[in-house]
Amino acid sequence: MSKTVTTFKFFWAHEDEQQEAWLRAMARQGLHLLDVNPLCFWTFRRGEPADTIYRIDYPGASQDPSFQQLMQDAGWSLAATTVGWHYWRTQAVQGKAPELFTDNASKAKKFKDRLAMLVASCLPLFVMVVITDKQLVREQLSLPFLVPLCVVLALYVLIVPYTVVKLMARIRQLGGPIAA
Repeated sequence: MSKTVTTFKFFWAHEDEQQEAWLRAMARQGLHLLDVNPLCFWTFRRGEPADTIYRIDYPGASQDPSFQQLMQDAGWSLAATTVGWHYWRTQAVQGKAPELFTDNASKAKKFKDRLAMLVASCLPLFVMVVITDKQLVREQLSLPFLVPLCVVLALYVLIVPYTVVKLMARIRQLGGPIAA
């Protein structure tokens, strides 16, 4: 029997609570997070079932070594990271799940950081569309290259607005202003 299990599971950027609940359920089955990649493949180590709590931070203070030390001193360990997402874990205490963010302002900031990164990721595409000589591109690109490129761009144009709206809704739900 393999000591690791890899599975595909997709979550939207605003679904942190669903991710955390899923990871806790996996740990209760004896599958403990080792790695996650940007394509939504999750790798788990098989072990004893445990009531492990996972919390997600993006990116904020998690990149600061003093914050990481503070987290470790508080009993948290960094389980995995991927493209700025930090997955922290600790054991439940009498079935209770400790929180990383205890106030709505901190929770809203976490979503504002995600929103800012998402908007920033759109800038290269915007620059490409505005600056590129479209006639030259059409002359030099082949149909077999353009079809998948257009599919990817179409998906991006559909996914980004949906995610932006959902993140804005989470920020408003937490009582935070969208602009900071």
